[in-house]
Amino acid sequence: MTFLIDGYNLLHAVGFAPGPNTARKAFDAARTRFLDWLATSAPLRNGKDDYHVVFDAQNAPVNLGGSNHRGIRVTFSYRQTADDLIETLIANSDRRTDVCVVTNDGRLREAALHGGCQWMNCNEFLDRLLDKPATSAKTAKPKPGVVEKPNPTAEELVELLRAFQQPKLK
Repeated sequence: MTFLIDGYNLLHAVGFAPGPNTARKAFDAARTRFLDWLATSAPLRNGKDDYHVVFDAQNAPVNLGGSNHRGIRVTFSYRQTADDLIETLIANSDRRTDVCVVTNDGRLREAALHGGCQWMNCNEFLDRLLDKPATSAKTAKPKPGVVEKPNPTAEELVELLRAFQQPKLK
């Protein structure tokens, strides 16, 4: 699977975004910390998936191009928005069913679905990154919102029936 990530969208969702009046050097450092964090996540180490992060650099004075950051492909859009570049990457993909666009942006979600790609919002992607390795059925924790039904013994069933068959006291 190739994860095509809306970079600043995920950076903000994770909480790595600096304040609005942050100097460029500090903003660059925040972006690097974000990429370092992303590179150390468990799914990246499994070698099965590719990660391509696109950052908006529409107003950059020069083309910052692309690079590889610890196994993550990083691209800066130039003279176009990151959304525009991601849409182009979707359109040019030979294996769209193997692409998952990661964003909270509605426009990109629609482009992904219309283009035959998968889509995941930033929180779902973070859940995937932070998910621990699969555990056995005996030790697996229940999913949030799922209520496990008790499996009472015969003695407990008799006690429950006795308790609920007695008339209520007024």
